[in-house]
Amino acid sequence: MHYKSDFLNILKSQFKLNIKAEHGISHWRRVALIGNYLARHTGADIEVVNFFAYLHDSKRENELYDPEHGLRASAFAKELYDKKLIKINAQKLEVLQFACEHHSDSKVKSDDITVQTCWDADRLDLWRVGIEPKREFLNTDFAQNHEAMKFAKNLLTSGIC
Repeated sequence: MHYKSDFLNILKSQFKLNIKAEHGISHWRRVALIGNYLARHTGADIEVVNFFAYLHDSKRENELYDPEHGLRASAFAKELYDKKLIKINAQKLEVLQFACEHHSDSKVKSDDITVQTCWDADRLDLWRVGIEPKREFLNTDFAQNHEAMKFAKNLLTSGIC
């Protein structure tokens, strides 16, 4: 999914890190591609998955340890929604906010397939830092299969992002 340039410009302009950093725009794009791929198999809400892809790390303040970045991303999603820059219904916003807020906390679980798909899309992009995603940390059956793992790994060498 491609977003209007004004939405992406807002994300880029407020991003405190180098936009080409490990948690920057290439990561966001890969999470969107992986998320769309997974959603075709899981039935997740693609609209929420796409907003998650671009928002979940957009409020990071450093590349290493930043435990509050998900909470900041959740609040940012609400701010953009209030400004009508995210045009989804209130229920989808709640799912998006929950997915953003808790995406890096392995203790938090969700039964919502859209949240699970968002988190799996993010985790499947660990290949970018040389880490093979562990199946036991993936939420959906489809993300755990060899085909999904291969799809995510191949994005890095494809030159798409």
